[in-house]
Amino acid sequence: MTDTVAVSGTRAAFDELAPAAPPERRARLLRRPAGLPWWFEFVLLYGLYKFYSHIRNGVGEVHAQAYANAEAILRIEDATFLAWERPLNDWAQRSDLFAAVMALHYASWHLYLTGAVLIWLYRRRRAAYRVASTIWMATTFLALVGFYLMPTAPPRLVSGEGFADVMRQTSSWGWWPTSGAPASNAISNQFAAMPSLHCAWAAWCGIVVFVLVRRTWVRVLAVLYPLVTFMAVMATGNHYLLDVLAGLALLAAVGAAVLLGARRLRDRRAPLAAT
Repeated sequence: MTDTVAVSGTRAAFDELAPAAPPERRARLLRRPAGLPWWFEFVLLYGLYKFYSHIRNGVGEVHAQAYANAEAILRIEDATFLAWERPLNDWAQRSDLFAAVMALHYASWHLYLTGAVLIWLYRRRRAAYRVASTIWMATTFLALVGFYLMPTAPPRLVSGEGFADVMRQTSSWGWWPTSGAPASNAISNQFAAMPSLHCAWAAWCGIVVFVLVRRTWVRVLAVLYPLVTFMAVMATGNHYLLDVLAGLALLAAVGAAVLLGARRLRDRRAPLAAT
């Protein structure tokens, strides 16, 4: 039996971008999301990822500003008791097992699971694909603004604050360079941290799966995955709590804007479909 929608109201919201049309035409559209073939979707998403990578990794010489922003974030967090990355990173320093699990999670699931959810949406939840993928793409694109406006050195690069570079400590596994970045030094901008797209993408995956799947064990995993991701990005010394919150706030704002726009578009199309 195929999975059914767990929350009908939210599923209706995901359906908003599907064009209003007579039943026969709507049935044909649902076979191809918004009438676009799969190869066009692949080119669109691949193009967005390449553009994102080019912009993200081509920020330029911003070392001084990145470290100044990092110090400002730490001052704010310490003053408001929000520096949760400190105890998590300290725990990772003292536990090889915890450090290994957090490093592996940070370096792997970010891309693989996000891609898997996009493919699953396209193949199994086509009516929801257009809204969900639009939210994901817009969140990714707008995060580039944050990378430009606020380059930020991650905790693991800030000296004198007691943070350990957990990724670097586990680099002997051969999965990432000794710099600690989970990618080639030639293509990774280590100051593109605010907001945290790791956390925004993880939350997007969790929300989409939780809303569109009924099975309890799958929904439990959908909740746990972003929570573990939030822990991993801080435990490995790659993000501050404010990075995490900024990523979630961006996702929430984009999601609200897309759903509102979709609803208005649907309302405008409804009279035309009725004629």
